[in-house]
Amino acid sequence: MILQGLPGGGALAVAQPDHAALAGRLAEAWDDALTPAFRTAVAHHDDVWLVRDAMPPWSPATGLPESFLELSHTERRTVWERASELAGPLGAEAELWILRHAVRLHAHFDEAGLKAMTAQLADRAATLVEELREEHGPRFDDTALARGTALFALLDTIALRLSLGVREPVAAGVLTLRPVSDDRVEVAPWPFTGERVETHLMARTLPGQVESREALDAAWAATPAEARPVVLVRG
Repeated sequence: MILQGLPGGGALAVAQPDHAALAGRLAEAWDDALTPAFRTAVAHHDDVWLVRDAMPPWSPATGLPESFLELSHTERRTVWERASELAGPLGAEAELWILRHAVRLHAHFDEAGLKAMTAQLADRAATLVEELREEHGPRFDDTALARGTALFALLDTIALRLSLGVREPVAAGVLTLRPVSDDRVEVAPWPFTGERVETHLMARTLPGQVESREALDAAWAATPAEARPVVLVRG
């Protein structure tokens, strides 16, 4: 779960799959010849969170849903070890991009279980690269893979920054995001095809901290996710 603090102690709660869906919509608007499979991968790269974020755990530390930043190594491994299983039905290319994203996210962890999981995902990604190179050749050479992985990370970062809320100028990879109003953000340099991108982010508005898991469950059920407008303009 991604949490955006609100004045007065409340929070916007953005499920990880909704954050990924926003990244996918940004990929649709990107000024580049992205393949449909790449865009699909970006839009579904957080499907591993679908079950957990449908009814998120309560965090005693914050009185809010547990943030993705609070996960233990074991919880993180439980979420991400299903990446290949869930991405496989999307096709080989989409699975490859999602696995490379997962490997990049976890490359810096030293915990033994996460290292073993990351190695397994990397092995599966390497197998997919071999298969895709046999069929498509240079589309999946080392340069193309590095470029695609970097772009994937950039789209993920932009969507994360937007999910967390842009209240002051903030870097998103090689880009800078600057707030114009509550729902409008300037992006520089401009990477999209059109002069503006009008999209949305699904989020729940939680009134504030709660004192138990039962109270969180009740608040969660009472506040359905709503589409919040997101407008990006040339900076």
